[in-house]
Amino acid sequence: MDTAEYDKMFEVEETNWWYRGRRALVSKWVRRHFEAQREAQGRRLKILDIACATGMSFRFLSQYGDIRGIDISHETIRLCKTRGIDRIVQCDAMKLPFREESFDVVLALDALEHFPDDELAIREIRRVARPGALVLVTVPAYRFLWSPHDVAFHHFRRYTRGELGRKLRAGGLAPRRLSYYSMSVLPVVFAMRRLRALAQKDGAASHSDFFLALPRPLEALLYGVMRTEIGLMDAVSLPFGVSLFCASAPA
Repeated sequence: MDTAEYDKMFEVEETNWWYRGRRALVSKWVRRHFEAQREAQGRRLKILDIACATGMSFRFLSQYGDIRGIDISHETIRLCKTRGIDRIVQCDAMKLPFREESFDVVLALDALEHFPDDELAIREIRRVARPGALVLVTVPAYRFLWSPHDVAFHHFRRYTRGELGRKLRAGGLAPRRLSYYSMSVLPVVFAMRRLRALAQKDGAASHSDFFLALPRPLEALLYGVMRTEIGLMDAVSLPFGVSLFCASAPA
């Protein structure tokens, strides 16, 4: 991921509707797991954030347990330090420096698409997850949404629901909820990215369109739509969307 994109993420992720929605989705599942674990074992969770980027998970999940993060980028570790976060290990997600069955929760939030060998990364996630652990994965969906955003973020792939499910199962994880999300904005995102791809000149530098400044009422509306989708996902798996979410456990 380009350094400039990390800086943009750092500036907007606290208020951006999409990041807020993803945090709400992840928090919901971690809170449930925390309450179940507390009732059964009376202890806080041990949480690992794979490719933790700017360390936002430390802010919104620290109430549930002790968090460790890993990332391979010097830039993300620098940004984490500006937030006072120093529990970050610089390492390759395909060779995690932790013992087997070390964590109650493992997060891979928009991480797998960055790894040359995502299947090896999944096996590593399975290795460090304790029996009964919660593994939360989000990834970008659909190859037809590929755009300069993916190039700027150094993505290797986008996923379909079937592909992600197959890879998680092959890596030893059992999906409990596998769903698309950001369903409502898919037509708009598709149109914008097709137009931008057509307008992109050969050799022009790629950058993300993800951090566009939006009016506050529109930000609030989009966040409300995301919260509605999150509620629906308790009952059903959404049939399409810009992204995919999976809550799973070691098989």
